[in-house]
Amino acid sequence: MSARGPCAPPPAELDRLLRACIQCGLCLPHCATYLATANEAQSPRGRLLLLGRLVAEPSRVPAAAEIDALDLCLGCRACVTACPSGISATLLEVAKARAHAVRRGPGAWLIAALLSRRGALAALGAPIRWGRAALPRLPWTGSRVGRWVAAVPASWQDADLARLLAGLVARAGAGGASGTDGAARAARRATPPAPPRRVALFRGCASGALLPHAQQRLRALLTAAGCEVSVPRGQACCGALAEHAGQPRRAARQRRVNLAALARDPADVVIVEAAGCGLELQGYPPPLAARARDAAAVLAELPLPPPRAVPLRVAYHDPCHARHGQGIVDEPRALLARIPGLIVVEPREAEVCCGSGGPYALLHPELAARMGRRKAQCLAETGADLIVTGNPGCLGQIAGALRDVAPDLPILPLTDLLWWAHVAGEC
Repeated sequence: MSARGPCAPPPAELDRLLRACIQCGLCLPHCATYLATANEAQSPRGRLLLLGRLVAEPSRVPAAAEIDALDLCLGCRACVTACPSGISATLLEVAKARAHAVRRGPGAWLIAALLSRRGALAALGAPIRWGRAALPRLPWTGSRVGRWVAAVPASWQDADLARLLAGLVARAGAGGASGTDGAARAARRATPPAPPRRVALFRGCASGALLPHAQQRLRALLTAAGCEVSVPRGQACCGALAEHAGQPRRAARQRRVNLAALARDPADVVIVEAAGCGLELQGYPPPLAARARDAAAVLAELPLPPPRAVPLRVAYHDPCHARHGQGIVDEPRALLARIPGLIVVEPREAEVCCGSGGPYALLHPELAARMGRRKAQCLAETGADLIVTGNPGCLGQIAGALRDVAPDLPILPLTDLLWWAHVAGEC
């Protein structure tokens, strides 16, 4: 999940970093690939042991199984968060780069190239959504094409979204969520309103092309909070997809385009809706790195209009790029706590990756599907009426898994629920 790509430290420094791992195994219950396979080679400490052997034997050609172990790392950083020894994320990035250096197939490059072009995504959106609606009837649901269809997030127009949420509230009825979390609202009233600020919106690939209505609703939220919102022209993909696919030169070109486009905008803050893009932009050179901020983190500081009551049980899924990459955990929950009647329910394994990982779910569909079903099961077990999240990749991945686990449980962008509560009124 590095924004600048893996840059291997000198051998002596790399050896020192590897020795920091004490092989305690506390990372194992947080690693999605290990939980899905129960294979020690697919665990963080297994990968670090393998990387140590490759460093010690630089002339040895790694076996295919060793390359698989390194390449199947999601890069979610859950192990870094859990590690008591302070293991660096650089190690797993270097391991992934070594796998790409040996295995340079065209699949990852082609997928990353497609996903990072908003025009191509927008053109494919409608037929892909038709295919997803027909998914249970089609014979290739377990293939890469099937995973691609299933992982495209739903794009709700305002009226359709309002009907969905109103229907959930009506279904919850008198037996639904209760309580207004008055303490949270009183604390909000005691906080001086933040001054209006000028913000620039980073469109992103998936958010801009596949979730255009959700992006418009985010703009409406920011405007209602007193912000002047601009959308700088000439933006490109943030570069994360190319980096994931082992294409650092392509990622560097995309970063240069974005640096130029965003430098022309005088906004103090660059709002990033997708957590994956946010982490990538925060790794850009200054001053852009300091300007890029996650939408939920900024909204949590702003004086949004008084919310309507939403008597629902809602589970929030933490995107890895937000929780482990940016340390964003409390802000989305604080935003939900502002809404009267809404109860936040916490899933087990909240820190475990859903298996999306940029192009990962399309390159490794079977393993990603297992991880997605496990995540969907954890979320469904909460008894939630609705799931919300802050990353389009997670949104599509979990939505696809919920069709097998809990087909009546919807998932939406966090900002869609906030829009309905704070801005839409009685739609």
